[in-house]
Parts: sequence; structure tokens; C-alpha cells
Amino acid sequence: MGQVTARKRGKTWEYRFETASIGGKRNQTSKSGFLTKKEALEAGILAKSEYDKTGIAFKPSEKSYSDYLDEWIENYGKLELSPNTILSYKKKIKLYIKPNLGKNKLNALSHEQLQKFLQKKFDEGFSRNTISIMKSILNNSLNYAVFPLKYLNINPASSLKMPSKNAIPKTPTRSKIRYVIPKDKIDLILNRFPEGTTAHIPICFGYYCGLRHGEAFAIDIVNDIDFEKGILHLKHQLQLINGFWTLINPKYNSIRDIDLNQKMLDLLKREKEKQKNNKEKYEKYYKQLKVNDKGQLNYEEGKNIQLATMRENGEFISPRIIQHVGRVIHYEKGLEYKEFDFHSLRHTHTTMLLSNGADIKYVQKRLGHKNIKVTLDIYYQLTDDIREQNKKFIEML
Repeated sequence: MGQVTARKRGKTWEYRFETASIGGKRNQTSKSGFLTKKEALEAGILAKSEYDKTGIAFKPSEKSYSDYLDEWIENYGKLELSPNTILSYKKKIKLYIKPNLGKNKLNALSHEQLQKFLQKKFDEGFSRNTISIMKSILNNSLNYAVFPLKYLNINPASSLKMPSKNAIPKTPTRSKIRYVIPKDKIDLILNRFPEGTTAHIPICFGYYCGLRHGEAFAIDIVNDIDFEKGILHLKHQLQLINGFWTLINPKYNSIRDIDLNQKMLDLLKREKEKQKNNKEKYEKYYKQLKVNDKGQLNYEEGKNIQLATMRENGEFISPRIIQHVGRVIHYEKGLEYKEFDFHSLRHTHTTMLLSNGADIKYVQKRLGHKNIKVTLDIYYQLTDDIREQNKKFIEML
């Protein structure tokens, strides 16, 4: 690594030194605000000394933790982790771990530094679940650096502690508020995106079936729906992986059967018939969507697939259209409902089922939740109707 240098910035001095490269590019760290060059150099030397600290390693490495994480997720992740877990890990690595720890040399990471990182995220209001996932990423990635790679002698993350359950963060826990969409707003949304528009069927899947965003775009209208029994066999979700829209197992591997109400069943029957007519109309110009052995959607190889959400000529409709839908609902005059996101459709579906007396276990299975606590804690909202319905029980005391 390069030596510490100092330069004047306005009326104060700044120190600077080179750190581990990231993505093959040189990287530097600096700090300014010192009154003299001497003060800047002394502070810089001390900072570089702290940066360079490391235990004895089997294979001393100048690799940055950022570059190492890319190597780890590529080599270890594909062998040991599910596609869903890889997506979750990549998101947290990109948003939280790399910005805080990525520029450090792999062999200079310390237990104290990693523990402070977790505490910082707790104080910023991150949920215990998110912190637990980040802790797993740190521990698993650095464990792999010890063995089989032998980059490190010990794993500095092996004894990291989660914040105490009694601890209070400096910032309230970051939890996204989910809203129950009022019936009049639902009607306005469905009128704005009526049958025949690209967003209509996905919105209906969210509202009438409680599907997640990725699930709503992954329904094969030919093979996933039993029209006689009125059942949707939910087998996949659609995610963008390595540049390809890819069918993978639903979250928590929650493959499940979902009863369809008559509105949804009739809508899907009409859509199936329309797609059949479109194929005959376009003939050889129809763009037949396929899915290959990796679950990737394409037009060249694999088995034919007929998604419920398609353009007239067979072209694939990306789940990203929901971003446009959200902007319209948020800002278009007459709608202007800024609480909307796709998941609020699922939340509304769940709350309405429960408020109308649906069995909680039935709702849990319908939504694909791991356990009944998730259904109650996250999705069940005490509406005025529910409150009024339950007042009668107070009088029985």
C-alpha cells in the first residue's frame, strides 16, 4: 500500500492513503480539517496503522472485503444457497455491508469492527431479522475465508452477538407501514387499469388472491390453473437473476393451492380464450415464450409457457410495469393514493378475509406464510369494522 500523504484543502489540511482495490480499481481514503500539515500526517499515519492491523494469516491477502464478497457469493452461494437466499444476500451486501465494510482489507477485519457494524444497524432501526441475516453473511463469508480458502487464520465474525431483546435502538425499528386499501380506492384502481390493460391481471392476483409481486407474474394460465375445480396451483415466483427473468420457487418454498373466486376464475377463462385466439391470429408472427432448464424466460429454447400476463402478440410483460402503476396511482388526479404499493393489495386481501371471519389457518396457507404468527403480526390490521364486530364479546363478560 502507498504511503500517507498530506495536502492543503482551502484553509485546512487533508491526509490520504491508498487502501485495498475494489473491482481492480485503486481506492483511497482521506480525511480533512487539520490545521497543520504535521497534524494531518500524524493522524493519517495513525489511521493507516489501524487500517493495516491484522492477525497472522495463512495466506496474507490484499483483497478488499468487497471483492472477496463477490468471490464468496459466486463460489459458495451457488453451491450452498437457494436462489431466494442469494437474492436476499446480494441485496444486503450491496446496500449495507459493502458501503460500511467493503473497502477494508479482508485480513484486517476485526471482531470489534464487525460487532460495531451490527450495533450501528440496530441503532439505525433495522429489524432483528435483517440484522440476523447480515450477521449470517459476515460469519458464513469469513468462515469460508478460513476454510477452504485459508485466507485467514481465524474468523473474526465467529462470536458476534445479536443485540439483546431488551435493548432499545436509538432510532425506532424500521418497519414499513402496510395499508388496507379502501374499497372505493380499489374500484378506482381497477377502473383505471381495466381488463385488457397490462396491469389488470397482476393487480387482480394481488387483490383477489393475495399473491406477492413476483408470484403474480409467474402464473402459467395453461398449466397452473384448474378451471374445473377453480384452483390456482402456485408453483413459482418470477425474479430477475443475472439479467434473466427467472422462475424460481416461491418465498419460503411456499408452493400451494389457492381457491379462486368467481370473478377471478371468469377473468382467467376469458384471458385464456383470448390468448388462444391471438396465437391463431398472429400465426408464425406470434412470439412464443419459453422457459429453459434454468428457469429463464426466453424465445429460443425450452418448454413453451403461456403466462397469464402477456401482450397480444405473445411478448413477455415485465413485472417492472408495477413501478409505472404505482406512479399513476400516487399522482394521477382522481386517484392520488400515495399509500399504494403492490404488497398493499396482499395486505388488503388478508385483512378483509380475516375481518369477514375466514379461518386464520386457511388464510396462512393461502398466503404461504411460514407460521401463523406472521399472518397475525404483520398482516392483520384492526379496522373499524373488526372493532365493531368484536365489541359484542365485551358485553358477554
